[in-house]
Amino acid sequence: MSKVYRSVLQLCWALGLISVVVSIVLKLLPNLQGKICVSSRGGLLLALVLFLCVLATGEAMKTPPAS
Repeated sequence: MSKVYRSVLQLCWALGLISVVVSIVLKLLPNLQGKICVSSRGGLLLALVLFLCVLATGEAMKTPPAS
């Protein structure tokens, strides 16, 4: 089960980082926002949710399984 938690943690972390980078690019190049129908605010909100997922998964990894 820890392998699943670790892979979810890494995936959420990577996608959150990508989302932040894309949000910054969209903020710097506002012409792209209209072409791909995504706002920089939406990208930052997605990054926030993904990083919260990282925190929750990290806490779930620490919790011992119920017997």
